[in-house]
Amino acid sequence: MTLVETINLLNYIAKNQPNVNGIVESCDVFDLNKEEYQQKYAAFCVQQNTHQVSEDFTTFSFTLFYVDRLTDDKSNKIEIQSTAIEFFSNFIKTVMQKFDSLDFYNGEVHPFTERFSAECAGAYMDCKVTTK
Repeated sequence: MTLVETINLLNYIAKNQPNVNGIVESCDVFDLNKEEYQQKYAAFCVQQNTHQVSEDFTTFSFTLFYVDRLTDDKSNKIEIQSTAIEFFSNFIKTVMQKFDSLDFYNGEVHPFTERFSAECAGAYMDCKVTTK
Protein backbone atom coordinates (compact mmCIF):
# COMPACT_ATOMS: atom_id res chain seq x y z
CA MET A 1 0.00 0.00 0.00
CA THR A 2 1.11 3.53 -0.68
CA LEU A 3 1.04 6.42 1.76
CA VAL A 4 -2.11 7.87 0.20
CA GLU A 5 -3.86 4.48 0.22
CA THR A 6 -2.97 3.99 3.89
CA ILE A 7 -4.23 7.45 4.90
CA ASN A 8 -7.43 6.92 2.87
CA LEU A 9 -7.99 3.58 4.61
CA LEU A 10 -7.53 5.10 8.08
CA ASN A 11 -9.94 7.93 7.17
CA TYR A 12 -12.45 5.40 5.81
CA ILE A 13 -12.34 3.39 9.05
CA ALA A 14 -12.79 6.57 11.11
CA LYS A 15 -15.70 7.84 8.96
CA ASN A 16 -17.55 4.63 9.66
CA GLN A 17 -17.21 4.87 13.44
CA PRO A 18 -20.00 6.33 15.59
CA ASN A 19 -19.74 10.06 16.42
CA VAL A 20 -17.25 10.97 13.67
CA ASN A 21 -18.81 13.65 11.47
CA GLY A 22 -15.76 15.10 9.74
CA ILE A 23 -12.30 14.26 8.46
CA VAL A 24 -9.44 16.77 8.41
CA GLU A 25 -8.43 16.05 4.82
CA SER A 26 -5.24 18.15 4.99
CA CYS A 27 -3.71 15.75 7.57
CA ASP A 28 -2.89 18.74 9.79
CA VAL A 29 -4.90 18.95 13.00
CA PHE A 30 -3.95 22.60 13.37
CA ASP A 31 -5.99 23.44 10.29
CA LEU A 32 -8.85 23.41 12.80
CA ASN A 33 -7.43 26.82 13.85
CA LYS A 34 -8.10 28.43 10.49
CA GLU A 35 -11.16 30.63 10.59
CA GLU A 36 -12.12 29.80 7.01
CA TYR A 37 -11.81 26.07 7.77
CA GLN A 38 -15.32 24.70 8.15
CA GLN A 39 -15.27 21.44 10.08
CA LYS A 40 -17.99 19.17 11.34
CA TYR A 41 -17.28 17.81 14.81
CA ALA A 42 -16.38 15.29 16.07
CA ALA A 43 -13.41 15.42 13.71
CA PHE A 44 -10.77 12.83 12.91
CA CYS A 45 -7.29 13.62 11.66
CA VAL A 46 -4.37 11.48 10.49
CA GLN A 47 -1.15 13.43 10.98
CA GLN A 48 2.07 12.06 9.52
CA ASN A 49 5.22 11.38 11.51
CA THR A 50 8.50 9.90 10.25
CA HIS A 51 8.12 6.85 7.99
CA GLN A 52 10.57 3.98 7.50
CA VAL A 53 11.25 2.36 4.14
CA SER A 54 13.14 -0.88 3.56
CA GLU A 55 13.56 -3.28 0.68
CA ASP A 56 10.66 -5.49 1.80
CA PHE A 57 8.18 -3.21 3.54
CA THR A 58 7.24 0.32 4.55
CA THR A 59 6.26 1.40 8.04
CA PHE A 60 4.12 4.52 8.14
CA SER A 61 3.99 6.43 11.40
CA PHE A 62 0.98 8.56 12.30
CA THR A 63 -0.66 10.44 15.12
CA LEU A 64 -4.42 9.98 15.02
CA PHE A 65 -6.69 12.63 16.56
CA TYR A 66 -10.30 12.57 17.72
CA VAL A 67 -11.46 16.15 18.39
CA ASP A 68 -14.86 17.48 19.50
CA ARG A 69 -16.16 20.87 20.67
CA LEU A 70 -16.56 21.72 24.32
CA THR A 71 -19.67 23.42 25.64
CA ASP A 72 -19.31 26.99 26.91
CA ASP A 73 -18.94 25.80 30.50
CA LYS A 74 -16.61 22.93 29.43
CA SER A 75 -18.74 20.50 31.42
CA ASN A 76 -18.54 17.88 28.66
CA LYS A 77 -14.73 17.58 28.68
CA ILE A 78 -14.56 14.16 30.37
CA GLU A 79 -17.46 12.90 28.24
CA ILE A 80 -15.62 13.88 25.03
CA GLN A 81 -12.38 12.32 26.26
CA SER A 82 -14.24 9.15 27.23
CA THR A 83 -15.86 9.01 23.78
CA ALA A 84 -12.43 9.53 22.20
CA ILE A 85 -11.01 6.55 24.11
CA GLU A 86 -13.98 4.41 23.03
CA PHE A 87 -13.47 5.63 19.47
CA PHE A 88 -9.84 4.45 19.48
CA SER A 89 -10.84 1.12 21.00
CA ASN A 90 -13.42 0.55 18.24
CA PHE A 91 -11.01 1.86 15.60
CA ILE A 92 -8.31 -0.64 16.62
CA LYS A 93 -10.81 -3.52 16.72
CA THR A 94 -12.00 -2.66 13.22
CA VAL A 95 -8.45 -2.58 11.86
CA MET A 96 -7.57 -5.89 13.50
CA GLN A 97 -10.77 -7.68 12.43
CA LYS A 98 -11.23 -6.39 8.88
CA PHE A 99 -7.72 -5.58 7.68
CA ASP A 100 -5.59 -8.46 8.93
CA SER A 101 -3.14 -7.94 6.07
CA LEU A 102 -1.92 -4.80 7.84
CA ASP A 103 0.47 -4.84 10.76
CA PHE A 104 -1.01 -2.14 13.00
CA TYR A 105 0.84 -1.09 16.13
CA ASN A 106 -0.94 1.33 18.42
CA GLY A 107 0.42 3.35 21.28
CA GLU A 108 -0.94 5.13 24.28
CA VAL A 109 -4.03 7.30 24.04
CA HIS A 110 -3.50 10.84 25.38
CA PRO A 111 -6.56 12.93 26.37
CA PHE A 112 -6.25 16.69 25.78
CA THR A 113 -8.01 20.03 25.70
CA GLU A 114 -7.00 22.56 23.05
CA ARG A 115 -8.21 25.82 21.65
CA PHE A 116 -8.65 25.52 17.90
CA SER A 117 -11.18 27.82 16.19
CA ALA A 118 -13.44 26.39 18.89
CA GLU A 119 -12.61 25.23 22.39
CA CYS A 120 -12.10 21.47 21.99
CA ALA A 121 -11.26 18.28 23.81
CA GLY A 122 -10.42 14.80 22.65
CA ALA A 123 -7.53 12.39 22.48
CA TYR A 124 -4.68 11.41 20.21
CA MET A 125 -2.85 8.15 19.65
CA ASP A 126 0.43 7.35 17.91
CA CYS A 127 0.39 4.32 15.64
CA LYS A 128 2.46 2.55 13.02
CA VAL A 129 1.17 0.71 9.97
CA THR A 130 3.49 -1.70 8.17
CA THR A 131 2.67 -2.63 4.59
CA LYS A 132 4.38 -4.66 1.91
